[in-house]
Amino acid sequence: MEESHPEPVTLGDVKELLEKELSIRENRLRCVDCGHFQPVPDVEPEPEVSESSEEGEEAEGPTGPTCDSCGSERMNLIEQIQYEHKLALDHVRILAQSTPEISKSIIEKVIDLEHVDDYYAAKIADILPMHPDDVRSIFARERFSLGRDEIDSIINAVRETTGA
Repeated sequence: MEESHPEPVTLGDVKELLEKELSIRENRLRCVDCGHFQPVPDVEPEPEVSESSEEGEEAEGPTGPTCDSCGSERMNLIEQIQYEHKLALDHVRILAQSTPEISKSIIEKVIDLEHVDDYYAAKIADILPMHPDDVRSIFARERFSLGRDEIDSIINAVRETTGA
């Protein structure tokens, strides 16, 4: 029985997917009293200062936004983007050196080479090797060694596509 492996995804695609997914999530306010959700206001409301302040009265501090549904001022901030999601997005932004279009172009050029399968094509598109040692390090876990022609073909495909 043949094992099925998931299709490899390049870092450029991961970055695009994460940015798309996390851009639609937004922080919202939830009313403690009625459970109503509403968007966080762009500008904090200015506190109202009463003109007549008698000695016996204490001035109220600034109040938060009010619920659109019930008028309560007991609103909790619900953060939709988790800390871990932000870390993952920052990490992939640092590592992704190419756009999905460049990655797909590189994959199309190198996939027809003898020792390059989907996994290695995605690795080549992620790492963008410019030196023979970089190409060898990608294939280091394999029991075969690449020929000089195949290494040159990979480097040329990366250089042609990236313009380097």
